[in-house]
Amino acid sequence: MSSRYSNLALLVIRLAPGIVFFMHGAQKTLGWFGGHGLQGTVQGMTKMGMPQIVPYLVSLGELAAGLGLIVGLLTRIAAAGMFVEMLGAVLIVHLKSGFFAEHRGFEYPLTLCLVCFGILLMGPGAYSLDARMRRGRF
Repeated sequence: MSSRYSNLALLVIRLAPGIVFFMHGAQKTLGWFGGHGLQGTVQGMTKMGMPQIVPYLVSLGELAAGLGLIVGLLTRIAAAGMFVEMLGAVLIVHLKSGFFAEHRGFEYPLTLCLVCFGILLMGPGAYSLDARMRRGRF
């Protein structure tokens, strides 16, 4: 397989969770796309028993990491943060509901978790701001 196809694959693999995380972060932080905004997110997550800092980290982390994954900036840091967040979502929130998403199970957060782990291992690829900065063309 050529490096061109590998780099194109890495772009597609980055875009999928990047868009998902950005959209969810925008819901949680900004109230876009039918979300509750930061205040509603904090209230909802603290009612679930989470420390008050967690909804802020989750909301802002998803928004920033989503953008980072989309454009390929600080990609490994964004992927690492979302790997940890999604691992927490699997273990703390969804595991008790079983595997399937239709029952609020862990299949979807586990998928995002593993995709982020793959991005963490492979990096952003050539079609990223990280690669442009390494080449000195930014």
